[in-house]
Amino acid sequence: MADDVEECRAALGRCPPGHSDRSSFLNNLAVSLGDRFRQRGDTSDLDERIELHRAALLLRPPGHSDRSSSLNNLALSLGDRFRQRGDPSDLDERIELHRAALLLRPPGHSDRSSSLNNLSASLSIELFRAALLLRPLGHSDRSESLNNLAVSLRDRFTQRGDPSDLDESIELFRAALLLCPPGHSDRSLSLNNLAVSLGDRFKQWGGPSDLDECIELHRAALLLRPPGHSDRSLSLNNLAASLGDRFRQRGDPSDLDERIELHRAALLLCPPGHSDRSSFLNNLSVSLGDRFTQRGDPSDLDESIELLRAALLLCPPALETDSRSG
Repeated sequence: MADDVEECRAALGRCPPGHSDRSSFLNNLAVSLGDRFRQRGDTSDLDERIELHRAALLLRPPGHSDRSSSLNNLALSLGDRFRQRGDPSDLDERIELHRAALLLRPPGHSDRSSSLNNLSASLSIELFRAALLLRPLGHSDRSESLNNLAVSLRDRFTQRGDPSDLDESIELFRAALLLCPPGHSDRSLSLNNLAVSLGDRFKQWGGPSDLDECIELHRAALLLRPPGHSDRSLSLNNLAASLGDRFRQRGDPSDLDERIELHRAALLLCPPGHSDRSSFLNNLSVSLGDRFTQRGDPSDLDESIELLRAALLLCPPALETDSRSG
């Protein structure tokens, strides 16, 4: 990472003011500093990154083909600094830069969807942050604000892949769960949200402790969603999917057997006509196919095939695997 920064710095040194490629080399060095900041957390890298993006933007005046890109890059960098220091001026400037970039990406522009997403994320996440500040410890709606901000950060992680968004969402979900003690009406939802985010982090980095905690949280949520609860099938499916992840990692046959029974139970709650029936048929089929691969029982294979046939009739274009939501 240090080599990348120094190589970009040296390249910039070979493009003095007035050089036609100087804005590109300013941008490259800024991007490298941003990568190093995410690795090491040195705020001086972040500050320099912002100044370099400002300098690049000055060399890309209105009418320049890369102006929208520079506006976007500077906005993203200011967003990173706002998350570090909380200076509202960084947030305000970030939003205005995203608005300016969007104006340069009219309907039909290949990057318009990205600009719309960046602007909406800036507004929604920071509005949720502002709402959270107005709901301090002891406020009756604090858990709701924690949850809203956590969901938005997890959604942005899905869009951009920044691990800091996922880590922050997990900590916020933990804080929300602490405000939903046993007996609280939202406890099962908080358990599920934290479990799903931990499962997402496991899928990214493979930490076994994240997966084990995810499974235990899904078990706890399922206990709070007894027969008749509207979200019981979701919890059955989520726990089954997490056990499937652990089986694939560790190969414990008891996880596979339990996964199959949970998928059977979830399918029973999705009778013909239910919108999730094709997905749950497929999930059970996949699980039985995995057990056939492990043990060679032809009855598992036969049932797996029949379930796939039934799922295909309900969903001709495509099939899903162990889906989850939260």
